[in-house]
Amino acid sequence: MREKQSALKIIAAASGLGAPDNRCAKGPEAVLSIIQKHPELLLSWHQTVTPSNADDLVSLAPFFAQLANETESLLKKESRIVVLSGDHSCAIGTWRGVHRAMNGPLGLIWIDAHMDAHTPATSPSGYWHGMPVATLLGQAENSFFIHEGAVVAPHNLCLLGVRSYEPEEQQLLQTLGVRVFAMDEIKRVGFAAAMAEAVAIASDGTQGYGISIDLDGIDPADAPGVGSPVVGGVSATDLLQALQLLQDDPCFRALEVAEFNPVIDVEQRTLHLVVQILKIVSGAEDESNH
Repeated sequence: MREKQSALKIIAAASGLGAPDNRCAKGPEAVLSIIQKHPELLLSWHQTVTPSNADDLVSLAPFFAQLANETESLLKKESRIVVLSGDHSCAIGTWRGVHRAMNGPLGLIWIDAHMDAHTPATSPSGYWHGMPVATLLGQAENSFFIHEGAVVAPHNLCLLGVRSYEPEEQQLLQTLGVRVFAMDEIKRVGFAAAMAEAVAIASDGTQGYGISIDLDGIDPADAPGVGSPVVGGVSATDLLQALQLLQDDPCFRALEVAEFNPVIDVEQRTLHLVVQILKIVSGAEDESNH
């Protein structure tokens, strides 16, 4: 058990503007409703960031910039932070801010059913929740709001749980040399082994690493309340066990949880999974066992 600590601080990125179904913007508030009732969770709400106009794509640029500024500022003061995001396009702001705060190379573990590696030129839908990985790799520089280059190097990025993607995304990541664990490989080697390799990749020569969890990376039986569910994902048990092992790793600096849609959740299973994830990362899981 780790020593008694201050509460883990959380930033809410309450935006669904990057996805066709914007109800993921309601996810952070649903989690907040539980956190406020349970101070023993060692979780503290720090700030909520929202687009100035939830119906206008032009609002994404200042929203990402504000989110980046908030994450940078908070991580400079804290050893670890959490960002509860709406749709996964929020990662564009989250990890840009984390990268700035690290003052050196950032490693990133991306748990997701999708590759999220489209660019504006290849995206079939044009929605930004399908483009954050490409953007963070510096491959979407022709967009209207990305001007700072890559946030993470390809050799320090690892994707886990992938099972739904287009050929253009696969080609981009293969060309760049990004390690991708599709679900068929995870089923062969086990999630623990895949996660261990991901941590090694994200830790190699970096100042620290973060984990971005799109809840659709989890099997819909365990996380039904997500924006884009895909059958056959990572089990909640495997994910929680892996996070437990990383709980005391000082190189693990930031966690993002995205794509929780409380409107379509079933028996609050997804909500309770998010809370369980936060309990483990905060250290409250240890406290509850004693």
